[in-house]
Amino acid sequence: MKTKTADASGRGSDTSFKVSAPGRLHPYSEEAIEAAVHVMRNVEGQTQGPYLKAFEDAFKEYTGANHVFAVDNATNALRLSAILCNLTPDDEVIISSYTFCATAIPFGKTGAKIIWSDIDKDSWVASPEDIERKITAKTKALVVVHLLGMPVDMPAIMKLAEKHNLRVVEDCAQAPGSMIDGRKVGTFGDFGCFSWHGAKNMTTLGEGGCLSVRSDEDAKLVPGIRHNGCRGFKGERERYWVPAMSDVDIDIDGVWPNNFCIGEAQCAVGIEELKHLDDINDTLITQANKIISAMEDTPEITFAKVPEGYKHLYHQFILHFEGTENGKNRNDLLDIMVNKYKIKCIVQYYPLYRYPLFQKLGAGEQDCPVLENWWDNSFSLPWWCGMDDETIDYLVSSLKSAVKELKSS
Repeated sequence: MKTKTADASGRGSDTSFKVSAPGRLHPYSEEAIEAAVHVMRNVEGQTQGPYLKAFEDAFKEYTGANHVFAVDNATNALRLSAILCNLTPDDEVIISSYTFCATAIPFGKTGAKIIWSDIDKDSWVASPEDIERKITAKTKALVVVHLLGMPVDMPAIMKLAEKHNLRVVEDCAQAPGSMIDGRKVGTFGDFGCFSWHGAKNMTTLGEGGCLSVRSDEDAKLVPGIRHNGCRGFKGERERYWVPAMSDVDIDIDGVWPNNFCIGEAQCAVGIEELKHLDDINDTLITQANKIISAMEDTPEITFAKVPEGYKHLYHQFILHFEGTENGKNRNDLLDIMVNKYKIKCIVQYYPLYRYPLFQKLGAGEQDCPVLENWWDNSFSLPWWCGMDDETIDYLVSSLKSAVKELKSS
Protein backbone atom coordinates (compact mmCIF):
# COMPACT_ATOMS: atom_id res chain seq x y z
CA MET A 1 0.00 0.00 0.00
CA LYS A 2 1.21 3.49 -0.84
CA THR A 3 2.16 5.86 1.95
CA LYS A 4 -0.59 8.43 2.46
CA THR A 5 0.66 11.99 2.03
CA ALA A 6 -2.49 14.02 2.66
CA ASP A 7 -5.56 14.06 4.83
CA ALA A 8 -9.13 13.78 3.60
CA SER A 9 -9.33 17.49 2.78
CA GLY A 10 -6.42 17.28 0.36
CA ARG A 11 -4.31 19.53 2.57
CA GLY A 12 -1.71 18.78 5.20
CA SER A 13 0.33 15.60 5.50
CA ASP A 14 1.58 13.09 8.01
CA THR A 15 4.11 10.89 6.25
CA SER A 16 5.05 8.98 9.42
CA PHE A 17 1.88 6.88 9.01
CA LYS A 18 0.51 4.84 6.15
CA VAL A 19 -3.01 5.75 7.25
CA SER A 20 -3.39 8.88 9.36
CA ALA A 21 -6.33 10.47 11.21
CA PRO A 22 -7.29 13.64 9.31
CA GLY A 23 -8.44 16.88 10.85
CA ARG A 24 -11.43 17.14 8.50
CA LEU A 25 -13.90 14.53 7.31
CA HIS A 26 -14.23 15.89 3.77
CA PRO A 27 -13.11 18.79 1.55
CA TYR A 28 -15.24 21.83 0.76
CA SER A 29 -17.15 21.81 -2.51
CA GLU A 30 -16.35 24.48 -5.05
CA GLU A 31 -19.87 25.85 -4.53
CA ALA A 32 -19.17 26.35 -0.82
CA ILE A 33 -15.89 28.10 -1.55
CA GLU A 34 -17.55 30.37 -4.11
CA ALA A 35 -20.35 31.20 -1.65
CA ALA A 36 -17.87 32.33 1.00
CA VAL A 37 -15.92 34.43 -1.49
CA HIS A 38 -19.13 36.02 -2.78
CA VAL A 39 -20.07 37.17 0.72
CA MET A 40 -16.57 38.49 1.34
CA ARG A 41 -16.63 40.52 -1.86
CA ASN A 42 -20.23 41.65 -2.13
CA VAL A 43 -22.18 41.56 1.13
CA GLU A 44 -22.11 44.82 3.06
CA GLY A 45 -23.23 43.45 6.43
CA GLN A 46 -21.12 40.45 7.42
CA THR A 47 -23.46 39.17 10.15
CA GLN A 48 -27.16 39.01 11.10
CA GLY A 49 -28.27 39.27 7.47
CA PRO A 50 -30.13 37.34 4.76
CA TYR A 51 -27.72 34.40 4.71
CA LEU A 52 -28.38 33.80 8.41
CA LYS A 53 -32.12 33.56 7.78
CA ALA A 54 -31.64 31.44 4.66
CA PHE A 55 -29.40 28.99 6.52
CA GLU A 56 -31.79 28.77 9.46
CA ASP A 57 -34.73 28.20 7.11
CA ALA A 58 -32.84 25.50 5.19
CA PHE A 59 -31.87 23.63 8.34
CA LYS A 60 -35.37 23.98 9.75
CA GLU A 61 -36.75 22.37 6.58
CA TYR A 62 -34.08 19.65 6.67
CA THR A 63 -34.72 18.63 10.29
CA GLY A 64 -38.43 19.37 10.61
CA ALA A 65 -37.71 21.39 13.76
CA ASN A 66 -40.21 24.00 14.92
CA HIS A 67 -37.58 26.75 15.29
CA VAL A 68 -33.88 26.96 14.33
CA PHE A 69 -31.26 29.54 15.34
CA ALA A 70 -27.73 29.55 13.92
CA VAL A 71 -24.96 30.37 16.41
CA ASP A 72 -21.19 30.66 16.52
CA ASN A 73 -20.59 27.14 17.86
CA ALA A 74 -22.35 24.16 19.41
CA THR A 75 -21.00 24.96 22.88
CA ASN A 76 -23.01 28.16 22.80
CA ALA A 77 -26.04 26.34 21.44
CA LEU A 78 -25.72 24.19 24.57
CA ARG A 79 -25.18 27.33 26.65
CA LEU A 80 -28.41 28.80 25.28
CA SER A 81 -30.27 25.61 26.13
CA ALA A 82 -28.81 25.64 29.65
CA ILE A 83 -29.99 29.22 30.14
CA LEU A 84 -33.47 28.36 28.87
CA CYS A 85 -33.65 25.35 31.21
CA ASN A 86 -33.46 27.91 34.05
CA LEU A 87 -31.18 25.75 36.18
CA THR A 88 -30.08 26.87 39.64
CA PRO A 89 -27.56 25.56 42.21
CA ASP A 90 -30.46 23.80 43.93
CA ASP A 91 -31.13 21.65 40.84
CA GLU A 92 -29.63 18.47 39.40
CA VAL A 93 -29.03 17.82 35.73
CA ILE A 94 -28.33 14.32 34.39
CA ILE A 95 -25.72 14.39 31.61
CA SER A 96 -24.14 11.73 29.42
CA SER A 97 -20.77 10.79 30.86
CA TYR A 98 -19.34 9.57 27.55
CA THR A 99 -19.03 12.62 25.30
CA PHE A 100 -16.89 15.66 24.54
CA CYS A 101 -16.44 18.05 27.47
CA ALA A 102 -18.43 20.84 25.77
CA THR A 103 -21.63 18.90 26.43
CA ALA A 104 -21.35 19.37 30.18
CA ILE A 105 -19.48 22.65 30.71
CA PRO A 106 -22.41 25.00 29.90
CA PHE A 107 -24.60 23.17 32.42
CA GLY A 108 -21.86 23.19 35.04
CA LYS A 109 -21.73 26.98 34.68
CA THR A 110 -25.31 27.22 35.94
CA GLY A 111 -24.23 25.87 39.32
CA ALA A 112 -26.56 22.87 39.05
CA LYS A 113 -25.21 19.55 40.30
CA ILE A 114 -24.12 17.24 37.49
CA ILE A 115 -25.20 13.59 37.72
CA TRP A 116 -23.46 11.37 35.18
CA SER A 117 -25.51 8.84 33.20
CA ASP A 118 -24.06 5.50 32.11
CA ILE A 119 -24.00 4.10 28.57
CA ASP A 120 -26.13 1.34 27.09
CA LYS A 121 -24.09 -1.85 26.76
CA ASP A 122 -25.06 -2.33 23.11
CA SER A 123 -25.43 1.11 21.53
CA TRP A 124 -22.72 2.82 23.64
CA VAL A 125 -24.82 5.96 24.11
CA ALA A 126 -26.90 7.14 27.09
CA SER A 127 -28.98 4.45 28.80
CA PRO A 128 -32.59 5.48 29.57
CA GLU A 129 -32.72 2.77 32.26
CA ASP A 130 -29.71 4.23 34.03
CA ILE A 131 -31.07 7.76 33.70
CA GLU A 132 -34.36 6.68 35.27
CA ARG A 133 -32.68 5.25 38.36
CA LYS A 134 -30.79 8.53 38.87
CA ILE A 135 -33.79 10.88 38.69
CA THR A 136 -34.57 12.55 42.03
CA ALA A 137 -36.89 15.29 43.23
CA LYS A 138 -34.09 17.74 42.41
CA THR A 139 -33.65 16.65 38.79
CA LYS A 140 -34.68 19.41 36.40
CA ALA A 141 -33.15 18.48 33.03
CA LEU A 142 -31.75 15.57 31.02
CA VAL A 143 -28.87 16.10 28.58
CA VAL A 144 -28.38 13.21 26.17
CA VAL A 145 -25.78 12.88 23.41
CA HIS A 146 -26.22 11.20 20.05
CA LEU A 147 -22.51 10.40 20.13
CA LEU A 148 -20.76 9.54 16.87
CA GLY A 149 -24.13 9.82 15.12
CA MET A 150 -25.81 7.00 17.10
CA PRO A 151 -29.26 8.12 18.30
CA VAL A 152 -30.15 7.76 21.95
CA ASP A 153 -33.50 6.02 22.58
CA MET A 154 -35.48 9.26 22.48
CA PRO A 155 -38.96 7.75 22.79
CA ALA A 156 -37.88 6.26 26.14
CA ILE A 157 -36.20 9.52 27.19
CA MET A 158 -39.31 11.55 26.39
CA LYS A 159 -41.50 9.19 28.43
CA LEU A 160 -39.22 9.83 31.41
CA ALA A 161 -39.37 13.57 30.80
CA GLU A 162 -43.15 13.59 30.69
CA LYS A 163 -43.43 11.43 33.79
CA HIS A 164 -41.10 13.64 35.85
CA ASN A 165 -41.75 17.01 34.17
CA LEU A 166 -38.16 17.42 32.96
CA ARG A 167 -36.55 19.50 30.25
CA VAL A 168 -34.65 17.53 27.58
CA VAL A 169 -31.56 18.73 25.69
CA GLU A 170 -30.30 16.70 22.74
CA ASP A 171 -26.62 17.14 21.93
CA CYS A 172 -26.67 16.45 18.18
CA ALA A 173 -23.18 17.82 17.50
CA GLN A 174 -22.16 14.62 15.72
CA ALA A 175 -25.57 13.59 14.49
CA PRO A 176 -27.17 15.98 11.97
CA GLY A 177 -29.26 13.64 9.84
CA SER A 178 -29.47 10.80 12.36
CA MET A 179 -32.99 9.43 12.64
CA ILE A 180 -35.29 7.22 14.68
CA ASP A 181 -38.06 5.72 12.55
CA GLY A 182 -37.70 8.53 10.03
CA ARG A 183 -37.70 11.38 12.58
CA LYS A 184 -34.50 13.39 12.82
CA VAL A 185 -32.72 13.83 16.13
CA GLY A 186 -32.92 17.30 17.62
CA THR A 187 -36.71 17.36 17.22
CA PHE A 188 -37.68 15.12 20.16
CA GLY A 189 -36.56 17.18 23.15
CA ASP A 190 -37.01 20.82 24.11
CA PHE A 191 -33.71 21.74 22.48
CA GLY A 192 -31.34 20.26 19.89
CA CYS A 193 -27.72 21.45 19.67
CA PHE A 194 -25.74 20.97 16.44
CA SER A 195 -22.09 21.59 15.59
CA TRP A 196 -20.48 22.82 12.38
CA HIS A 197 -16.94 22.44 13.73
CA GLY A 198 -14.28 21.59 11.17
CA ALA A 199 -14.14 17.93 12.18
CA LYS A 200 -17.90 17.36 11.75
CA ASN A 201 -19.87 15.84 8.86
CA MET A 202 -20.50 19.38 7.63
CA THR A 203 -18.71 22.56 8.63
CA THR A 204 -19.00 26.34 8.38
CA LEU A 205 -15.38 27.43 8.10
CA GLY A 206 -14.22 25.60 11.21
CA GLU A 207 -16.76 26.80 13.75
CA GLY A 208 -20.52 27.22 13.90
CA GLY A 209 -23.65 25.62 15.26
CA CYS A 210 -27.43 25.59 15.36
CA LEU A 211 -30.02 25.40 18.12
CA SER A 212 -33.39 23.83 17.43
CA VAL A 213 -36.21 24.82 19.77
CA ARG A 214 -39.53 23.06 20.23
CA SER A 215 -41.75 25.63 21.98
CA ASP A 216 -42.78 29.04 20.68
CA GLU A 217 -42.25 30.53 24.16
CA ASP A 218 -38.61 29.44 24.34
CA ALA A 219 -37.97 30.52 20.76
CA LYS A 220 -39.08 34.10 21.51
CA LEU A 221 -36.25 34.42 24.05
CA VAL A 222 -33.36 33.26 21.84
CA PRO A 223 -32.68 36.25 19.52
CA GLY A 224 -32.08 38.72 22.36
CA ILE A 225 -29.94 36.35 24.43
CA ARG A 226 -27.95 35.45 21.29
CA HIS A 227 -27.29 39.07 20.32
CA ASN A 228 -26.47 41.15 23.42
CA GLY A 229 -30.09 41.95 24.19
CA CYS A 230 -30.37 43.99 20.98
CA ARG A 231 -33.76 44.54 19.32
CA GLY A 232 -35.74 47.27 17.64
CA PHE A 233 -37.59 49.91 19.62
CA LYS A 234 -41.29 49.17 19.97
CA GLY A 235 -43.87 51.18 18.05
CA GLU A 236 -43.64 53.75 15.28
CA ARG A 237 -40.91 56.39 15.46
CA GLU A 238 -41.12 59.86 13.92
CA ARG A 239 -37.37 59.84 13.34
CA TYR A 240 -35.63 56.48 12.83
CA TRP A 241 -32.56 57.62 14.77
CA VAL A 242 -34.41 58.74 17.92
CA PRO A 243 -33.52 57.74 20.58
CA ALA A 244 -30.99 55.43 18.87
CA MET A 245 -30.77 52.85 16.11
CA SER A 246 -31.63 49.87 18.33
CA ASP A 247 -32.82 49.11 21.82
CA VAL A 248 -31.13 46.84 24.40
CA ASP A 249 -33.31 44.97 26.88
CA ILE A 250 -33.48 41.81 28.97
CA ASP A 251 -35.28 38.59 27.99
CA ILE A 252 -35.08 36.55 31.20
CA ASP A 253 -35.04 38.32 34.58
CA GLY A 254 -31.59 38.25 36.10
CA VAL A 255 -29.90 36.74 33.01
CA TRP A 256 -27.32 38.75 31.08
CA PRO A 257 -27.39 38.34 27.28
CA ASN A 258 -24.42 37.17 25.21
CA ASN A 259 -22.97 37.38 21.72
CA PHE A 260 -23.41 33.99 20.09
CA CYS A 261 -23.78 35.32 16.53
CA ILE A 262 -22.43 33.60 13.41
CA GLY A 263 -21.11 35.38 10.29
CA GLU A 264 -22.82 35.64 6.91
CA ALA A 265 -19.97 33.88 5.08
CA GLN A 266 -20.29 30.91 7.43
CA CYS A 267 -24.02 30.76 6.83
CA ALA A 268 -23.48 30.90 3.07
CA VAL A 269 -21.08 27.96 3.34
CA GLY A 270 -23.55 26.14 5.59
CA ILE A 271 -26.29 26.41 2.97
CA GLU A 272 -24.05 24.68 0.42
CA GLU A 273 -22.70 22.10 2.89
CA LEU A 274 -26.22 21.13 3.90
CA LYS A 275 -27.01 20.16 0.30
CA HIS A 276 -24.38 17.39 0.53
CA LEU A 277 -24.95 16.26 4.13
CA ASP A 278 -27.07 13.19 3.35
CA ASP A 279 -24.56 12.00 0.73
CA ILE A 280 -21.71 12.42 3.23
CA ASN A 281 -23.63 10.54 5.91
CA ASP A 282 -24.55 7.72 3.53
CA THR A 283 -20.94 7.38 2.40
CA LEU A 284 -19.76 7.04 6.01
CA ILE A 285 -22.44 4.42 6.69
CA THR A 286 -21.36 2.42 3.63
CA GLN A 287 -17.71 2.55 4.71
CA ALA A 288 -18.57 1.44 8.22
CA ASN A 289 -20.68 -1.47 6.99
CA LYS A 290 -17.81 -2.68 4.81
CA ILE A 291 -15.47 -2.84 7.79
CA ILE A 292 -18.05 -4.36 10.13
CA SER A 293 -18.89 -7.07 7.60
CA ALA A 294 -15.23 -7.83 6.93
CA MET A 295 -14.52 -8.21 10.67
CA GLU A 296 -17.29 -10.73 11.36
CA ASP A 297 -14.75 -13.54 11.69
CA THR A 298 -12.85 -11.66 14.42
CA PRO A 299 -15.09 -11.74 17.52
CA GLU A 300 -12.50 -9.95 19.64
CA ILE A 301 -13.43 -6.74 17.81
CA THR A 302 -16.97 -5.47 18.38
CA PHE A 303 -19.00 -2.52 17.17
CA ALA A 304 -22.00 -0.57 18.45
CA LYS A 305 -25.28 -2.36 17.74
CA VAL A 306 -27.71 -0.20 15.80
CA PRO A 307 -31.36 -0.66 16.90
CA GLU A 308 -33.91 -1.37 14.19
CA GLY A 309 -35.27 1.85 12.68
CA TYR A 310 -32.27 3.90 13.82
CA LYS A 311 -29.90 5.70 11.42
CA HIS A 312 -26.37 5.75 12.85
CA LEU A 313 -24.04 8.10 10.94
CA TYR A 314 -20.59 6.89 12.08
CA HIS A 315 -19.24 10.40 12.53
CA GLN A 316 -16.17 8.68 13.96
CA PHE A 317 -15.45 4.95 13.89
CA ILE A 318 -15.07 3.53 17.40
CA LEU A 319 -14.41 -0.15 18.11
CA HIS A 320 -13.96 -2.30 21.20
CA PHE A 321 -11.27 -4.93 21.75
CA GLU A 322 -11.86 -7.88 24.03
CA GLY A 323 -8.57 -9.62 24.72
CA THR A 324 -8.83 -10.55 28.39
CA GLU A 325 -8.76 -14.30 27.63
CA ASN A 326 -5.23 -13.80 26.37
CA GLY A 327 -4.26 -11.24 28.98
CA LYS A 328 -4.15 -8.45 26.41
CA ASN A 329 -5.75 -5.02 26.22
CA ARG A 330 -6.31 -2.13 23.85
CA ASN A 331 -2.85 -0.70 24.37
CA ASP A 332 -1.26 -3.98 23.32
CA LEU A 333 -3.37 -3.93 20.16
CA LEU A 334 -2.59 -0.31 19.33
CA ASP A 335 1.13 -0.88 19.85
CA ILE A 336 0.98 -3.25 16.89
CA MET A 337 -1.39 -1.14 14.79
CA VAL A 338 0.69 2.03 15.24
CA ASN A 339 4.24 0.69 15.26
CA LYS A 340 4.02 -2.27 12.89
CA TYR A 341 1.26 -1.26 10.46
CA LYS A 342 1.68 2.54 10.74
CA ILE A 343 -2.03 3.17 11.29
CA LYS A 344 -2.74 6.20 13.45
CA CYS A 345 -5.43 4.83 15.75
CA ILE A 346 -6.64 7.21 18.45
CA VAL A 347 -8.40 7.12 21.81
CA GLN A 348 -10.94 9.86 22.44
CA TYR A 349 -13.84 10.96 24.66
CA TYR A 350 -12.39 10.14 28.03
CA PRO A 351 -15.24 9.62 30.55
CA LEU A 352 -15.88 13.18 31.71
CA TYR A 353 -15.73 12.38 35.41
CA ARG A 354 -12.09 11.28 34.99
CA TYR A 355 -10.93 14.73 33.85
CA PRO A 356 -9.32 17.08 36.41
CA LEU A 357 -11.66 19.88 35.28
CA PHE A 358 -14.80 18.10 36.46
CA GLN A 359 -13.15 16.56 39.51
CA LYS A 360 -11.91 19.96 40.71
CA LEU A 361 -15.32 21.53 40.14
CA GLY A 362 -17.21 18.95 42.16
CA ALA A 363 -18.37 16.61 39.39
CA GLY A 364 -15.95 13.73 39.88
CA GLU A 365 -18.39 11.28 41.44
CA GLN A 366 -19.78 8.58 39.17
CA ASP A 367 -21.86 5.45 39.15
CA CYS A 368 -21.32 4.23 35.59
CA PRO A 369 -20.30 0.54 35.74
CA VAL A 370 -20.99 -0.18 32.05
CA LEU A 371 -18.78 2.67 30.83
CA GLU A 372 -16.08 1.82 33.36
CA ASN A 373 -15.99 -1.78 32.15
CA TRP A 374 -16.08 -0.86 28.46
CA TRP A 375 -14.17 2.35 27.86
CA ASP A 376 -10.58 1.30 28.57
CA ASN A 377 -10.58 -1.12 25.64
CA SER A 378 -12.25 1.18 23.10
CA PHE A 379 -10.40 2.98 20.30
CA SER A 380 -10.93 4.66 16.92
CA LEU A 381 -9.60 3.93 13.47
CA PRO A 382 -8.59 6.75 11.11
CA TRP A 383 -11.78 7.98 9.46
CA TRP A 384 -12.95 10.31 6.71
CA CYS A 385 -15.63 10.50 4.03
CA GLY A 386 -14.55 8.83 0.80
CA MET A 387 -12.01 6.26 2.00
CA ASP A 388 -10.95 4.14 -0.96
CA ASP A 389 -11.27 0.35 -0.93
CA GLU A 390 -7.49 -0.05 -0.74
CA THR A 391 -7.38 1.89 2.53
CA ILE A 392 -10.36 0.01 3.97
CA ASP A 393 -8.81 -3.34 3.03
CA TYR A 394 -5.53 -2.32 4.65
CA LEU A 395 -7.26 -1.28 7.87
CA VAL A 396 -9.17 -4.57 8.02
CA SER A 397 -6.23 -6.84 7.21
CA SER A 398 -3.96 -5.02 9.65
CA LEU A 399 -6.52 -5.20 12.46
CA LYS A 400 -7.09 -8.90 11.89
CA SER A 401 -3.37 -9.58 11.82
CA ALA A 402 -2.78 -7.60 15.01
CA VAL A 403 -5.51 -9.51 16.86
CA LYS A 404 -4.13 -12.82 15.58
CA GLU A 405 -0.63 -11.87 16.72
CA LEU A 406 -1.86 -11.05 20.23
CA LYS A 407 -3.77 -14.35 20.46
CA SER A 408 -0.66 -16.33 19.57
CA SER A 409 1.80 -14.41 21.73
